[in-house]
Amino acid sequence: MKYRCDFHIHSCLSPCASLEMSPSAIVRAALDAGLDAIALTDHNSALNAPALEAVCRREGLSALFGMEITTVEEIHCIALFDSPEAALGLSSDLYDYLPDFQNIPEKLGDQPVVDEEENILELVPRYLGNATRLPFSRLPSLVEEYGGLFWPAHIDRPSNSVLSQLGRLPPGSGPILEISPHHTADMQAAYGRDHTLVSFSDAHFLDNIGESLTEIEVEAFTLPAIRRSLLAGKATPIPFAPKPP
Repeated sequence: MKYRCDFHIHSCLSPCASLEMSPSAIVRAALDAGLDAIALTDHNSALNAPALEAVCRREGLSALFGMEITTVEEIHCIALFDSPEAALGLSSDLYDYLPDFQNIPEKLGDQPVVDEEENILELVPRYLGNATRLPFSRLPSLVEEYGGLFWPAHIDRPSNSVLSQLGRLPPGSGPILEISPHHTADMQAAYGRDHTLVSFSDAHFLDNIGESLTEIEVEAFTLPAIRRSLLAGKATPIPFAPKPP
C-alpha cells in the first residue's frame, strides 16, 4: 500500500512555529492536503506526541512520533518512533542535554504543551531551540538504542544541515537522507544512487503542511515496515508544489 507521508512537521511546542499549529489543527490540515500519514518533529522534544496520537486515532490518520534534534554542531536530524511513549523516552533524556537556558517567550516564542482539545497543559521553561551537547557521530546509534529511525534533515540547506556544518557527509550518516522541499536534480545525482532520499514540508505553519511529501510503499504502517521500505528504496519524493491562492 502506498502512503502519502509528511514526516517533518512542527507543532506549537517548537518556539519557531505558529501557535496555530496544535496537533488537532495539524491533523485537519493534513487530511485537507490528502495525506495518509504524518509525523510530529518538534525541536528537541516530543511532549505534544500524546495529543497527536489521540487526535490521529479519532480522525483515522496514521502517524509517527519524533523530534528534530539539534546536535552540538548545530545539525538538524530527525528521529521517529512508533509510539508517543518511545519518543518521550528519548525526549526526556534529551532535555538534560540542552543548555540550562530559560525560554524568553516574548523574544524566542512560546513553547506550549497541549492536549487533543487544544488546552494548554504547561509551558516548557527551558529553551528548546538550542543545540544539545550530543555530537552528530553519537546520534544515529542513540536513536537506534531507543528503537527509532534516524536521518539527517534537509541536507541541502545552507545552515543547520550536515553539509553546511561539516562540509561533507561523514561515515555513519545512515542510508536515508532528507532533502528540502526545493530539492533539485543535483541532490538526486549526488546522493540518490547510494541513499534513499525523502522530502517533507518542515511545516511551521498550517498552510505548509503537505507542500512537500514522500510517497512510501509499505506492507503495513509500522516503523519496522517503513524502515524496510526506505532501505529498499520504495520511496518517491514529490517535488515542492505551492498551494494555489
